[in-house]
Amino acid sequence: MKDWFLAKSARDRLILVCLGVLIMAAMIYVLAWHPLANAVERKQQNIGNAKKDLQYMVEGQARIRASGGNVGAGQLLTTDKAPYLLIDDIIRKAGIKLPERVEPTGKDGARVQFSEVEFDKLVAVIAEIERYGLNVTTLNVSRKANGIVSARFNMERG
Repeated sequence: MKDWFLAKSARDRLILVCLGVLIMAAMIYVLAWHPLANAVERKQQNIGNAKKDLQYMVEGQARIRASGGNVGAGQLLTTDKAPYLLIDDIIRKAGIKLPERVEPTGKDGARVQFSEVEFDKLVAVIAEIERYGLNVTTLNVSRKANGIVSARFNMERG
């Protein structure tokens, strides 16, 4: 290799050296600098997103404290339906997949079991049920897929 290089003219050797330096610089950029710069940018975006989330949570905490911990207080609705019938009606109105089981527990309670339900819609349904004075006593949620969970919960009139 050395003999081949020395056999070239001075101008060709200079071109080969410059080309080698350019190739090395390109490899350093592609293999080291660019991935590091992208990683730093992603981390900065993650930090920015985390700061936004933290700010949102702090504002939410302030709203909860200002309301005395009773978000939605004063908005209780009344009904003469049994809790399990009320829960069934609210689930049907929400348009989500019906649960496998809605059964009464005692005089003022109900047990609900979903094998698969969208988490966001489940939370909205529980919030609506709580507007009628029913409170969650137990809640078990297991993730099934992205946004889909299985859930079991008991609710009782407060």
